[in-house]
Amino acid sequence: MDIKLQSPNPAVNMLGDYVSQKETTLMLHCHDSTFKKATAVDREKHHVFRVEGTTWGTSWSWRRKVFDAAKNQHLFDFRHESLDLKNRWLVEDTTGRKLCSLVHKNQLTANHSAIDATVRTVAGEDVIVAMRPLDGAALTTTISVGDVVIAIIRKVIDNTKTFRGDQDNSVWELRVAPLTDLAMILALAMCRAEMGHVWKQ
Repeated sequence: MDIKLQSPNPAVNMLGDYVSQKETTLMLHCHDSTFKKATAVDREKHHVFRVEGTTWGTSWSWRRKVFDAAKNQHLFDFRHESLDLKNRWLVEDTTGRKLCSLVHKNQLTANHSAIDATVRTVAGEDVIVAMRPLDGAALTTTISVGDVVIAIIRKVIDNTKTFRGDQDNSVWELRVAPLTDLAMILALAMCRAEMGHVWKQ
């Protein structure tokens, strides 16, 4: 099903420097089953973002750091609130300021991969960004602001082999509308990938 993407209006920018100028596709490669390392590349295979984290189970918050891959610049941290009954994730800038909170809406229903993200924009406003599955297995999810779909996340590789060698554990296609914050979409895609890797949702 071909879904038309539209730019958010007004803009919803979590970071100001990573706004797409045209419709953009990124591929998020999750290299290991515990989501310790991941890389987001563009269509030309240029590395755009890099994710580094600790081994799952060694940290209560399971913090992962996201970098601008070209500049090797730390952009934000992504962490899970392990003891939160609402199953919440946080995105924090390098000073610890909250940029976004993500809440799992329906853990036990057919809509189990539904996420509501509250994004603090660079303009200082809080905006709800919704991630919703299009199918029972949540192989494809939409990201919307109100009734406008601004991005689509699609799982393209799911490698469950115990011994994968150099093969990625999973790969996700991120198709993003023009004038949309790629860093914000990456954070939502990381949440979706974590649910797939760890919670098997």
